[in-house]
Amino acid sequence: MANALRRTSGVPLLLLTLLMAVLVVAGTARPAQAADGYKYWNYFHVANGKYVFAQTGPADYKPKDGAVEAYRYGLSSAANGLQPRTDATTYTAKEICKGTKATSGQKLVGVLLDYGTAKDAGSGETPPKPRAACAAVPAGANGQQVLDAVADVRVENQLTCGIDGYPVKGCSVTVKNPPAASTEQSVSFTLPKAAAPNSDSGSTPAAQQTGDSGFPWTLVAVIVVVLILAGAGLAVARRGRNA
Repeated sequence: MANALRRTSGVPLLLLTLLMAVLVVAGTARPAQAADGYKYWNYFHVANGKYVFAQTGPADYKPKDGAVEAYRYGLSSAANGLQPRTDATTYTAKEICKGTKATSGQKLVGVLLDYGTAKDAGSGETPPKPRAACAAVPAGANGQQVLDAVADVRVENQLTCGIDGYPVKGCSVTVKNPPAASTEQSVSFTLPKAAAPNSDSGSTPAAQQTGDSGFPWTLVAVIVVVLILAGAGLAVARRGRNA
């Protein structure tokens, strides 16, 4: 009998222990909360046709010749950042830098700048339209120098806080309980104008100076007037002799 009690007394004890553990867990559990979001300039490299969220600031990265760097302003709580609103394969450095030639010791780097949506804008601000730019920079230039070459950049505490004056103030604004990310439509980026062909800016074609046909009509008119005056003078002289 004593042995039977010993064999069964462990079961209620085990159940009691499990019950206590459940109560402790239930008492300490809290509703899941969303991670804080941040409104900031997300920085990406384009590699193998994809956006790769930068693991360093632009000053600590050196893009290669023909690379594409990308920036997107907006609210993000994801570890891989908020990507620009266009596919990573849409704009290549070759297309962005069309018409721009690198001199000796330079490299060409394409830059995509997506200023984000109106909902992420600060009070009274309107985001500029997305644009692409080509940076012709020294071969050893880092990402910060590339960005500086194509935009007006506001940096605070080594963070890219504003590009082309947007946003006007603030840097990496914290947003509590951010809304879930929504699906975004792709947008077009304005490409830089290709370099204009060389032309003689100081000369004017002769046809424009003398008329569409190139004939000097002004000179002809002057000659006609002179002949008329000369003829009138001769007529007056003859009348004087005859008188």
